[in-house]
Amino acid sequence: MVPERWPQLALTLLVAGVLLAGILAVGGPEAGRSERRDDQRYWDLIAYQSQLICLARAKGGSSLPTTLEDTTTCSINLSEHAILPEEGYRYLPQAGGDYRFCARFEDVDRLRDRQGRKDISRDGCISGKID
Repeated sequence: MVPERWPQLALTLLVAGVLLAGILAVGGPEAGRSERRDDQRYWDLIAYQSQLICLARAKGGSSLPTTLEDTTTCSINLSEHAILPEEGYRYLPQAGGDYRFCARFEDVDRLRDRQGRKDISRDGCISGKID
């Protein structure tokens, strides 16, 4: 008596299809690593933004600093996993106290969609204003 093998085969193919669909939907391990790197870049920009605000307040709060540097009153608070000190970022002071911090993200649209991070533009910049 030979048992029917088609139910086992069908179940195996179904499980394999579900696994493949899951990997395609979330992107697999490389997509996860890319998301973590983009998250770190985002938090690095937030740290630089905090540094800028601290330096501006230390100068009376009315003007933007020309560069971001560590001072005794304002220390850049980057995590030990910071990426941007090596990769670089752009600090773009504008007229009237406006500024932009920009970085290159691997997938900025995905970063914006996850966790509602709409404060970062499609070109990878965080904008603000010093009053």
